[in-house]
Amino acid sequence: MKIALLAIAPLLLLPPLAGSAQEYEVTRQSYTFMDDRLVISVVGNAPGELQLVRGGRGRVEVAARSELGFPGFGLGGNFTRELRLTAVGAGRVQYLVVVPERVSVSVRLPGGGAASLPTRAAHASYDWGSRDAFVVAADATAGLPLLPTLPGGMFLIHSGTWAPATVNVPDLTSIRTLSVRFEGSEFRIAASRPLSLVVGTEAGFELRISGEPVDLALYVPRGNATFELRSGADRLARLRAGRVEPLCGNVTVQKPTPSQDWLTFHPQDGRLACR
Repeated sequence: MKIALLAIAPLLLLPPLAGSAQEYEVTRQSYTFMDDRLVISVVGNAPGELQLVRGGRGRVEVAARSELGFPGFGLGGNFTRELRLTAVGAGRVQYLVVVPERVSVSVRLPGGGAASLPTRAAHASYDWGSRDAFVVAADATAGLPLLPTLPGGMFLIHSGTWAPATVNVPDLTSIRTLSVRFEGSEFRIAASRPLSLVVGTEAGFELRISGEPVDLALYVPRGNATFELRSGADRLARLRAGRVEPLCGNVTVQKPTPSQDWLTFHPQDGRLACR
């Protein structure tokens, strides 16, 4: 039980819910769990967020609180165990769920959002129902869409079947590492913490990042005719006629397979030495 208390503790350290002027009671429950697959379904229309974290074997721990109303949950299912999360008369609701190591976890959110927690991922964060519009990539941990995680714990903040011709990251101050990986057939953007994003055009994306340092990764299809990564007026890297070229220093170049080219830039004080 000591482990469970340590796992639940982070929820108690969260700041008060937006717009609240008082503390809200945290509801907790623990379930014995010996299966190898778990579905987590959020039932209802209240906006909210879900934090998943890996814990010890044999138990699922749940904690919840809401802005007004009453959060609730239950574990059921005949063939595949399903943890159902809901809230009655609530504004924004928050859930923290501790799931066992090596258990396969699928997540279903209101509005049809779905994702999975990779078996090797230690944690994941999901947010729904509170966005009025997309904003340019900003330092935000609330009001975000469903954010599945990639291997290594990176949050997938965008994916699409087409890639822009350019991506511009004008300010590198909050960038710890900036990677561009030429591989596959899908354009993706991933980050080491949740970010929100405006969907750009085929001409280009502009990503403005602020706050705590972040690792940012772009996945660009090798089939793109051209691609250019920029930071303001500086050109960092480009793909032209199938050839990948780094154009700045402080870069690590990797080629894991013949069809993959990875460039990872390491800005110093928000700067790179470019041609």
